[in-house]
Amino acid sequence: MSKKIFTVLLLAVFMLAQFSIASAAVVAGDASITAIPDFANAVDVDIDWAVTGMAGPSQNILVWSRIQNLAVPAVYSTCYDLATIIGTSDASGTYTYVLPAVANGDVVEFLITVESTNCAGAVAPLATEAAMGETTVDSAPMEGIFSIPPYDGVAAFGSQPVACNNFELWALATDNWAPIVPAGTGYSGGAWNPSVTGTFVPAPIGANSSLLSWNFTFPATASGAWSMSVNPEDASGNMGATAASFRTALAVAAGETADCETFSDISGSDYETYVRYLASLGLISGFADGTFGPDTTLTRAEASALIEISNGYDDTMLPTSAPAGCDFTDVAASDWFSGWVWQACADGYMNGVGGGLFDPNNLLTRGQIVTILNNVANTGGTGGFLTTFNVINGPWGTPFPYRSGAWTDVSVGAFYAIPVVNAYGVGVANGTSDTTFSPDQAVTRGEFAKMLYRALSQVAPLP
Repeated sequence: MSKKIFTVLLLAVFMLAQFSIASAAVVAGDASITAIPDFANAVDVDIDWAVTGMAGPSQNILVWSRIQNLAVPAVYSTCYDLATIIGTSDASGTYTYVLPAVANGDVVEFLITVESTNCAGAVAPLATEAAMGETTVDSAPMEGIFSIPPYDGVAAFGSQPVACNNFELWALATDNWAPIVPAGTGYSGGAWNPSVTGTFVPAPIGANSSLLSWNFTFPATASGAWSMSVNPEDASGNMGATAASFRTALAVAAGETADCETFSDISGSDYETYVRYLASLGLISGFADGTFGPDTTLTRAEASALIEISNGYDDTMLPTSAPAGCDFTDVAASDWFSGWVWQACADGYMNGVGGGLFDPNNLLTRGQIVTILNNVANTGGTGGFLTTFNVINGPWGTPFPYRSGAWTDVSVGAFYAIPVVNAYGVGVANGTSDTTFSPDQAVTRGEFAKMLYRALSQVAPLP
């Protein structure tokens, strides 16, 4: 073999070797995260991934993570080997990624890469590399309140009887109490995990939401021990250590199977349960013709009477002259409502409208009723249902409402602005739509009954 031919062959071998070495380092593939849950517990998270367009002979699929830091991008500090692919086929799968040390509220970002080596030999992606997916760490159980029917006795949450056979149990839960990040996340899904013991089956619990409304009707044949509980679970699987329970197996008494008071025009109304239950307690009443008028309005004078009846007053206990600061020029001692107006004013529940007027015959608005209930929360009750541990004198005044709304018709600085936030935040009132509260709209008698029922419901914290 001539020296020239040998040199050419040697050069060819060298070039092939270089090509082979270079080829071993060249990998291709379009990687993506196809699904990742919004929330994860502090242990692990399931990541769905896919890679297409790979070039053989061998590729390693890696997943990297970092704690989100929006001010200064963090490095991808943790790596796991997802798979080693031989050939050029596409690949996909689900990987349970064990999270590094994380805290409740951390946002963890993830990136999938295709490499010629595994994690041990791979170089971490640059901090500027955009993440493909993220999840919020949620390691805390749900927070909120569990509420049971109005009761004017001592706080006996586990053994309280009910006034008649139909009532609402309700609860409010949030994941934004810990707090969770990002702010305003709210309820993250999951289930209420209801449990009932007894001789009957209650109405279905309905869809998961931040506000649970559970309606019960005791049939005439109900007997024996009965209890119910809820233990809300969020999307990350977090649950309280114990369930929030009502009755704890208290036997059903005969009076509890008696029909609630009723009216000829209330059947099928959205407010039927609230109206009938409060009427059975003697807190509201209907008209002489046997109707209640759930869709009709009520006046400010009527509202003063209703709130003071809940405060334990009857017409024999009312002032006969205006207390200091409550001498309104449009309220005369001969008016049927004078004592109620004066008492509501003296207790700090209702104020005048300015110019020495109370405006007793004008319609009560939605903004005014939540303001009245907020005033009760701020001043306390002197008797009746307002002295028990109910919603308005329990969590009503907490600095963190359990739910929040974005109202386009509630102006900052309006007299009802904070009451609207509080009333909605603790489940006493709802909006008229997702974006409106309609504070200047006249409240109906049915709406008033529902708000009053919720406000007077006894409460306990969720676990």
